[in-house]
Amino acid sequence: MATVKNTAVLMPKLGQAMTEGTVQQWHRKTGDGIQQGEILVTIETDKATYDIEAPASGTLHITVREGQEVRVGTVIGEIGDAPVQAQGVATVAPPPTGTPLSSKPIGRTKVLASPKAKQLAAEQGIDLATVTATSADGVIAVADVEKVVAAKKSVPPAPPVGETGRAIRERRALTGIRKTTARRTQEAWQTIPHIVQMVEVDATALLAIRTQLKNEIPSLTLNDLTLHTAARTLVGLPDLNGTVVGDTLILYEGVDVGFAVDTPRGLLVPTIRNANTLSVKELAAESQRFIEAARTGRLMPDNIGNASLTVSNLGMFGIQFGTPIINLGEPILVFVGSVEERPVVVNGQITVRSMMTLSIAYDHRVTDGVGAARFTQGLKERLETGDWRLEGQEDRGSGVGGRGSGASTQHPAPSPQPLEKRELLAVSEGCGYRVQVQSHVHAWALDEPVADGGTDAGPDPVTAFLGSLLSCMTISFKAAARRRQVIIERIEGRVRANTPGHIKNIVLSLEVWSPDPEEKVRALLDIAKRGCYVSGVLKPEIEVNVELTVVSEKNAHAEARR
Repeated sequence: MATVKNTAVLMPKLGQAMTEGTVQQWHRKTGDGIQQGEILVTIETDKATYDIEAPASGTLHITVREGQEVRVGTVIGEIGDAPVQAQGVATVAPPPTGTPLSSKPIGRTKVLASPKAKQLAAEQGIDLATVTATSADGVIAVADVEKVVAAKKSVPPAPPVGETGRAIRERRALTGIRKTTARRTQEAWQTIPHIVQMVEVDATALLAIRTQLKNEIPSLTLNDLTLHTAARTLVGLPDLNGTVVGDTLILYEGVDVGFAVDTPRGLLVPTIRNANTLSVKELAAESQRFIEAARTGRLMPDNIGNASLTVSNLGMFGIQFGTPIINLGEPILVFVGSVEERPVVVNGQITVRSMMTLSIAYDHRVTDGVGAARFTQGLKERLETGDWRLEGQEDRGSGVGGRGSGASTQHPAPSPQPLEKRELLAVSEGCGYRVQVQSHVHAWALDEPVADGGTDAGPDPVTAFLGSLLSCMTISFKAAARRRQVIIERIEGRVRANTPGHIKNIVLSLEVWSPDPEEKVRALLDIAKRGCYVSGVLKPEIEVNVELTVVSEKNAHAEARR
């Protein structure tokens, strides 16, 4: 038998995911002749319909009928001089290429076009079957193709479809800072066990001090005051100033504070080193310098990251609170919300105050909830009392102690010597009433109520004194009980003085819970009076009375006696 010299027509692979196709229509029947390049068969896939050209010239022999679905690579017909034989061996040709079927009429065997028109159509990806010839002879000219190209350009292409079936507007590679931020944020979220504490802060004193200092520090922002306060708060909690590496907690000297800066290239976090040693003026100058460097691309690597804590402020966008993600290698991130006027209850009365919310994230490996709460509460108290310094004054280990040597012509620096026990420093800046009081281990603020011209950032001096007197009497009573071995479960005290004018009489009421006999408890009162140092500084003409009520299981409401 002579060798069969036929060319196989195969089911083509018309897409990466195509595995099968359907013979939709043959444009010749078995026994018809066909020339190479003429439309031979239309194939339908699960996505589109394609016209397939004849891979060779000769006589067609169909092996797969119309409507039949077969796998890619299956012989669906042969072109040659010899008829198809059951056991014949066909020469396999490469899968023919297909072109999408659009408005091309089924059954058209040849598209007539000039060579230049064909070349332009090929270059522009135009199917000549979609081009209408304008010449009388029906031959497509270059001008005909150019009309289709122009029309194609005027219609925006359909957006590509992604794996989810949604239209894709743009594919943008993550590069530079954005790529690094995405990687480190994901790693931080997966690595660090976050706990977030939220607390409301009365920003009245914060706003007042900013207004007060604006003339001297024009660049001063609420963020600068928050950074300064956070640094000084963390000094007093050295066990939070660290990070976990493997199974080791590494604690650091000095408090370095970072703050988020939005730049054209993405978010950067400059870090101010040893921020706890800087005054408000110095810190504001550093933050302004770093902001400009970050936005102009001049920020050095040593000034980025590795902070003791970072402050992120989105308050200017009206964001109240959030769940921040801690930067890698850091234990704390303070998210500052917007300052808004809200109704709050003060001394049992509803009033409107400027409030803001802090959302503070902690690395749970570095601290537990109680340790975190100490920083949260400490930061809140400092922001509300307005304890800020203008010139180079450094906090020691207690977070409220010693001072630096900086000086100001307008605000002379206090003595550089450390405060001794029972030695206090009081500083009142500007024209307001607020007085910042500092001892060798503590700091607090005194002020007048808003109605009297103050900011109410702390108790007024008289209220503070009465509170000290009551606290001193309570402590003295407990000290006497300890020496006499009397069990005291609880003391609840109340102090009241005449309302108008100078203090003329004071009444202290103590309610004492004890399981011991009442007479033993009452015997402590005279000892407590003698031991209360604060009462000893009162003027002789001021009358002080102490009332005592003893509460026990047998007598829950003992008669009050002096």
